[in-house]
Order: sequence, then C-alpha cells, then structure tokens
Amino acid sequence: MMLVETECSCFKGTAFAATDGMSTTMNRLLEIGFQPAGHWLLIEGELSFELLRHASQRNVLYAFVSDGEVQYVGKTVQPLAKRMYGYKNPGPGQSTNIKNHAFIKDLLQKGAAVDILVLPDNGLLHYGQFHVNLAAGLEDNVIAVLQPPWNGKWQLPKEDGDESLPDLPPPSDSFLFVLQPTYFNTGFFNVPVKHARSFGSDGEEIEIYCGLSSKPISGSINRRANVNGSPRIMGGAGLRDWFQQNAMQMQQLTVAVYSRNSIGIER
Repeated sequence: MMLVETECSCFKGTAFAATDGMSTTMNRLLEIGFQPAGHWLLIEGELSFELLRHASQRNVLYAFVSDGEVQYVGKTVQPLAKRMYGYKNPGPGQSTNIKNHAFIKDLLQKGAAVDILVLPDNGLLHYGQFHVNLAAGLEDNVIAVLQPPWNGKWQLPKEDGDESLPDLPPPSDSFLFVLQPTYFNTGFFNVPVKHARSFGSDGEEIEIYCGLSSKPISGSINRRANVNGSPRIMGGAGLRDWFQQNAMQMQQLTVAVYSRNSIGIER
C-alpha cells in the first residue's frame, strides 16, 4: 500500500492517508478536516509530547491515532498544549488522564507511534446569530460512529497492592446539574432543593467519586452557603481539576447518591 503524507514531512508518526482505497478510521477524520498536530514520544522512559501546530488553540476536537486507527477522541476548551500536559502528568483522581497516559505509554513501549490529530474551530460556523461549537457538536457522534477503544470502559492490568474500584451500593438518589462557570472554575456545585434530604449535615465530609476513579475526592457539605439550606458540595481543587479536564462549562453532569456522605459524578 502506497502512503502519502497529508501535510508535511515534519510529522514522524502515522498521520498519513491511504491512496489505494483502504479505509481507516483515521482517514474518516482527515476527510472532515482533522489535521496532524503532533505526536507522543518517550524521553528516558517518561511520556512526553510534541505539538508542531495548534498548541494554543482552544475549543478543539482532538484524537489519538496509532497505525491508522483512532484510539481516542476528546474535546477541550483549554489550549491544546495544556490539555495534553494533563495526559502527560495526570493528577490523583483524574481517571481519563491516568487511563490514556497508561495506554499511550504502552503503545510507545511496544514501538508503535501515537499521533495527535486536531479539528480546529475557526469560529465561522453559526446557527442564526449563535456560534456553534464544532468540537462540542461533533464529539458524541464521532465517538458513536468510530467507537474508539479508549473511549469505552477500561481496566488496567492489576499488580500487587493495586486498589480496585470500590464496591459501592446502588444509588439511593440521582439528579443532573449544569456545570456553571463558577462551579467549573472553583470546584463546587449546588444540590437541587428536592434532593437536599439525601445529603448529610452541614460541615460533614463527603466522598466524591469522579468518573471511573477508584480514589474519591475528599469534600465537604456546606448548608450555609445557600439561603434555602440546600447543600453545596465543596470539592476544592480536586473537583475543579476533574471538571476542567473532563467536562465543559454549561454541560450537564449526573450525580449518583450512594449514601448521605458518598456520591459519584459522571459526564
């Protein structure tokens, strides 16, 4: 199969388009405007990345590609370089970052290339007078059609001493909330009044399981912040970082209440 570069010879990975009609999931992204932006690499055994374009671009849809196949698709409102740094150096409780860090590193250690493709938003797409966020609008459908393996459920090989996911009880209550800018930037959220009784008293600690993380974020219940007495769940920097790494402002998130002092949050 003859291959030709889609952009320029400065990209060292697999960002190529097939010329003999063979279809890959990568080609389907290139056809809708994705561009090679950089690649992952190992430096003295540690994960690193190189971005040759779009490093400061915000509101992008990005993909990790290996051997012509899309492994993961995500979106970010942060500069692309900052989002990639999250995968390079994942923090505690950042389940998506931890997962993809391990998967990328595993492929590189096996000698495979992992490229970073990006669909930049030029800001020209509008519906009437409203700007349409291209990344937000396409992400779910691209994932549904291509089914990248890293976007699904995952489980890393267990070693001695590894912690498994906790055996949580079935949720006793659940609700949705909109990730307001203040929540996104500060690391808290308010509980709707009708669900207030599902939570503990003012000042009590609460465990917050985010995504698939086995380690909860330690937070607290504040019933003094809202005049109606409904709880404000204070997750601090840990919850703020998870919001900013895994969700977008004004996105709806789901809360599962396992007990008066234990909850889970999912996108």
